[in-house]
Amino acid sequence: MKRIVISDLHIGSKYANETALIDFLSSIKCDELILAGDIVDFLKVPSFTKKSHAIFKIINNFERKIVYIVGNHDASFRGLVGKTAFGVHFVDKYEFVDGKRRYRIEHGDKYDTGIVKYRLIMKLISVSQDYLERWLNIDLSTRWHSIITKKRKLRRIWDIIQWNNDVDVFIMGHIHTPEVLVWINENETIKTYANTGDWVEHQTYIIVENDIIRLRNWQLERKRKSPSSERGNG
Repeated sequence: MKRIVISDLHIGSKYANETALIDFLSSIKCDELILAGDIVDFLKVPSFTKKSHAIFKIINNFERKIVYIVGNHDASFRGLVGKTAFGVHFVDKYEFVDGKRRYRIEHGDKYDTGIVKYRLIMKLISVSQDYLERWLNIDLSTRWHSIITKKRKLRRIWDIIQWNNDVDVFIMGHIHTPEVLVWINENETIKTYANTGDWVEHQTYIIVENDIIRLRNWQLERKRKSPSSERGNG
């Protein structure tokens, strides 16, 4: 079985990469599409376009199973957790077994600390940020995540890993940092932490197939497949 995990699309925000998303979603083939949170940016003031409609239409017509893990920017869907709407299964987290390994996928906002835990305050900040982004034409979201990433300690990631030590592979989004960490614990068991990244800046996603996990970059894939790249390599 082939599963594709993608998160932090932030559809409706100014810097959502809708053109690339349409291209990606129209091209992929998989048995399960797992949307790991912050797919629609309700935390700001979403502004939907014809391209937004095209994305929703592709997802609505997707022929395989779709799992939607609710994040903090699309928490408006939390009332749908445990239910299915338009062929989309809404959940808080998603677990499955592939090969001999157990996987868990979450959005990752539950591990936040400090002011980001207060939804009303973050709503006010996000609405103000959305206004400034559209007025000044500056991608403040990416700058904010870059600052947070620089301040992040490895200790924090290690805590998340330890809290999910009951599974072999833990996958999340939320922090917009595409990465994969693999190690062997004291019981000589291979453990893996992976972050899907985002589609505002990185355009990354994860493939799980035949008990193998791969972090992929859609920008690089498109460049490799473009006719100009082929001529350049000739």
